[in-house]
Amino acid sequence: MYRGNVCCISGHDEKTPDIISSSPLLAERDAKEWLDFYNELHFTVNTNINKSEKELKKCYECQVVYGTTVSFAADFLRQRFLRQDVRPNRAFQCVIVDEVDSLMLDKGLEVVYLSTEIPLMESLNGILAEIWLIVNQLKRLDTGEVLGPIQLFSQLLSEIITENKNSDQRNIVQMAVDAGIMPIKSSKQTQGNMTNVLKLLDNASVVQMVAFLTIFMKDLPKYFIKIYVERPDGTLQKLEQISPADGDRRQEISVLLLGNGKCRIVHFEEDSVDPSLRKKIKKSYASKSAIEPSKSRIPGLEDLISGKMQTWFGSALKATKLTLDHEYVLHEDGVAPVDYKCTGVVQNDMRWGEGLQQFLEMKHQTKLSNMTLITNFMSNVGLFKKYSKIYGITGTLGDQKELDMVKKLYNGIDTFKIPSFKQRKLYELEGLVIPEEDEWIRTVCNVVRDQVSSTDYRGPRAALVICETIKRADMFRTTFAGTISQDKLKLYVNNNMDNSTVTGSTVQAGDVIIATNLAGRGTDLKVCESVNEAGGLFVVQTFLPLNVRVEQQAFGRTARQGSPGSAQIIMCASHFSDSTKLVTGENTSLTSSHSCDLTKQMTKESVFEKTVNHYLKNRSSQNQEEMVSALMDLLTKNSSDLEKVKDARNTGVNMRISGFLEKDIPEITTKEELFSLYLDFLDGIYEDDVFSDQRDVIVSSLHECWGLWLLMYFNEERSVEESTSLKEQLKVDLSNAKQKLLRKQSPSSMVYYYIRSGNNLCEKGRFTESIEMFTKALEDGASGEIIPLYNRALATIMKKDTDYIAQALTDLEKADKAIDSYKSHLEHILTCVKSSRQYLTTGDTLLSKQFKMKCIIVDQLKINIQDAVMQLKRAESRGGHVRLFDKHTLFLSEDAVKRTISRGDMCLPEKLALIVIEDFLKRGDIKRGDVNVAEKFALLYAKDNTKTSECRGGLENPVERLIFLLFEDSIRSSQKSLQELMMEYEHIRSLGLDTIFSLDTIFSLRGFLSKIFR
Repeated sequence: MYRGNVCCISGHDEKTPDIISSSPLLAERDAKEWLDFYNELHFTVNTNINKSEKELKKCYECQVVYGTTVSFAADFLRQRFLRQDVRPNRAFQCVIVDEVDSLMLDKGLEVVYLSTEIPLMESLNGILAEIWLIVNQLKRLDTGEVLGPIQLFSQLLSEIITENKNSDQRNIVQMAVDAGIMPIKSSKQTQGNMTNVLKLLDNASVVQMVAFLTIFMKDLPKYFIKIYVERPDGTLQKLEQISPADGDRRQEISVLLLGNGKCRIVHFEEDSVDPSLRKKIKKSYASKSAIEPSKSRIPGLEDLISGKMQTWFGSALKATKLTLDHEYVLHEDGVAPVDYKCTGVVQNDMRWGEGLQQFLEMKHQTKLSNMTLITNFMSNVGLFKKYSKIYGITGTLGDQKELDMVKKLYNGIDTFKIPSFKQRKLYELEGLVIPEEDEWIRTVCNVVRDQVSSTDYRGPRAALVICETIKRADMFRTTFAGTISQDKLKLYVNNNMDNSTVTGSTVQAGDVIIATNLAGRGTDLKVCESVNEAGGLFVVQTFLPLNVRVEQQAFGRTARQGSPGSAQIIMCASHFSDSTKLVTGENTSLTSSHSCDLTKQMTKESVFEKTVNHYLKNRSSQNQEEMVSALMDLLTKNSSDLEKVKDARNTGVNMRISGFLEKDIPEITTKEELFSLYLDFLDGIYEDDVFSDQRDVIVSSLHECWGLWLLMYFNEERSVEESTSLKEQLKVDLSNAKQKLLRKQSPSSMVYYYIRSGNNLCEKGRFTESIEMFTKALEDGASGEIIPLYNRALATIMKKDTDYIAQALTDLEKADKAIDSYKSHLEHILTCVKSSRQYLTTGDTLLSKQFKMKCIIVDQLKINIQDAVMQLKRAESRGGHVRLFDKHTLFLSEDAVKRTISRGDMCLPEKLALIVIEDFLKRGDIKRGDVNVAEKFALLYAKDNTKTSECRGGLENPVERLIFLLFEDSIRSSQKSLQELMMEYEHIRSLGLDTIFSLDTIFSLRGFLSKIFR
């Protein structure tokens, strides 16, 4: 009744309370359950989950609104950032927060943002693929060294020679002779040709390479070289070191010689790997990029690469260490993070930043997303601070330090305890710390089997085994499968699965539920009466929870509402984090306890059970004394390894709390203050009539400017004075960006201004200005060539100046060649990813299928261009003109099946998908400029399916049924292909190809005669 009472108070005070739950499911459930109560009080109530813009506006007119932090924050951003009219009159007056500790502490720093299409972020995928290739060529040795990618010995020497331009080429030739690599006769022929000398090193033996290095380094005193070879057991053996005579070690290089002219750089610390690899990738990229560095403070492509390269390498290294079904899962076509430390929830709508998401996608060859550029955001802390009054409830607010932190974070908040309605009957068994994993697995399995088996004094119970990760839960399921029947063994680890067998049914005697923290907070398991009579649900926590609150939430799944229950922690010392091991000490009994001591701990309960059984069989005074003694021993708590571990855990929690207040909160506060400044700046743009002509173009470009600026210049560690300076700098940089846009100049090569502006001007019939914008896009270079060339040809044909046919022909022929370059770029990315593959797969991967769809789209554009070229050449040869028909981008697929029916590389599902799209073009009434094509498509085919079902009346034609059975897999695959094709069409539209055209030749006798007699 707590929430209801607060709502009553708020309602009568003419407040509009928002009620925030920890999940959409709980928000909708609670709103439904309390609906009659609100109706009695004549209060209107709604939820803001999964609603359209129109529905949201109606929702926020209600007095009470249920939702989540994500839905409330997103709606604020829609109203304030996107200027959608979703909550125009609703103030942040009063909020009631369920599960306060989760939303205001554990998830306080979680940030909600609306995705923004940033076209040019796709251009970074090639660099990320090269980074991923190089990082996966690293080799980590058990002894701690990291070996760089295998490279030619000559390549290493070439890099050293390049850095030392004064190297005498003749000396290098003589060195090759002295080292026995080049015969004396040959040296005269190659005198002065250093490249040929280095090529001879490509097959050199270790002995020859050592001899050459020894002589070579005498001329380069600033280097200190350590030479290693590999022992049979894979460890490194130091062979020799070459140091300058004066002993001045300026630059140290450790190199492992492999023979056959190959070597690896040896890194003794992971930090030293990064600069070496960045240098390599920069050289590779510099040769391909002709873009000059930007003079603007808004970073361009080169600025972004230089500024973020170190971060991207760090993300790539991290991606190699993250584990599937631990920190993330594969979901649908991509990768989704798992909040395994707190809630166990698979976070489907969350993506990692700084390239980590993309590297994990490359790791598993799922569909490759583009890096996001965050242009809008709202943290949970920022959301709660907007409310003038905050009320909250939770069963686990933690210790005093966490309470104090809540009070500091949200000024004026007070806390108090509400006693339980029913006394809790939880019995917590003594926890165990097991040194080795195998013994830990056996211990957990034995304890659980004992609990779900009947004894002389009780029936079988049910057990909930909570694991740290999905991977370990799968491991326990496999282990239990040999002794627990399949109908009793249940898995609850992924919120994307159907978990109704666990959450929607009553837990029966003998059931074993293996779960992650997903079964912790918010999960209400219904337990049958026979289990309660036997002692209730038994919960075993198999790891050390993040904090006391997460631990309490897990144990809170049993002994609910006055029912009995018991719980126990059984954890493995080898799983402890490095910080926990550091605090407890490596040599304590924590990791070195003898098995006999652990056996004594483990058998306390079993000893008590045996004495009870003996007493029940023979109620002698001696048996009674033994039973009482065993019970006293069981109830006596001594200082244990578990307490040491918890102390170490709590020390870490205190450190995190300190960092939360001193570092994390000031950081997110500064970031949100910068965003607030940008929103104020944006208000001025909307109010300024100067921008009314191209306001949408200007606003989209400014969003990109702001996102790029934030990405480059915001870092975590700065003083108050530096934060103030940063805000002033943002104002100046945004003002300069605005001035550039007023002069029709792009503030950065990474801002997609020219393409957007060109399309906007072309649509308004201002063809000369439009052509000028597309020309600037080509000069800028970062936007590629295909779309600006194609769109400039379109504007040129529409303008119909003198020689317009020749100009359009030139652009279209260049665009045709640019498509080939783009396909080569896709192939390069695919090659890099495949070459670095960690997880072997057979057949097509999701990534290769995605790139195949991209190629299908650009091949259709290529056909469209070639048709236009043919018509233009015909008109040019006959002195005629062309008539232009402009259409929606989706019309690229028109007649695509006829043109590709003979192609061997297009499979049946793809052809079926194109047939469906062609049918849609004929019936869908698609016009140029339509932005809701996907919605039209869904509505049209939903009606088709309904009509088909009604006509059949449940009886299918045997022929139709046979065809469906024969092609069932292809039909299902075609639905997936159809979805992917529609996404790619939408993507190419977002890049600026929002119109395609076809041409007809207009024959002119006068023009034809003038062509002949010219």
